[in-house]
Amino acid sequence: MSGDAVMVTPDPAAEIQVTAQIQQFYARHMQAIDRGDVDAWLDTFTDDATIANNTRPEPARGRATIATVARRLVADAAGSGVVHRHWTGMAQVARQPDGTVRATSYALVVQTPGPAGSAGPGSAGSAAPGLWRSTVCVDVLVREDGRWRIRQRNVTHDDVR
Repeated sequence: MSGDAVMVTPDPAAEIQVTAQIQQFYARHMQAIDRGDVDAWLDTFTDDATIANNTRPEPARGRATIATVARRLVADAAGSGVVHRHWTGMAQVARQPDGTVRATSYALVVQTPGPAGSAGPGSAGSAAPGLWRSTVCVDVLVREDGRWRIRQRNVTHDDVR
């Protein structure tokens, strides 16, 4: 067998544990932004994180820039009287040789207008939720201080070509 690569089989229990950790990470991460807790949401990113998406020409680089964008989005939703709920699913979690995790998932954002009489589009008497965004999200996560954090995020909006 000389010269042949030796394939290492991952420990199934360890893979299940990492996948469960990542699923819990996303639950905390998305619920923080949905309740408008931008600081808790930002704490799930590394200081040098980047977020790129196909709706902007340049990625947001660093936690300070990401904070500015996140605070504006939260304020815009509140000012419009809408509630956003992020749903992340169909996650494929892959541990990388360098210790990072690549997580690919679908992320849907449901938008619900506020009660009748509140400001914003679609709020005149109807509180029916609707799909606001449909995306594919690819994150690179790292362990930092015993916790998972996002180092890189790439979001592809399905309605943008």
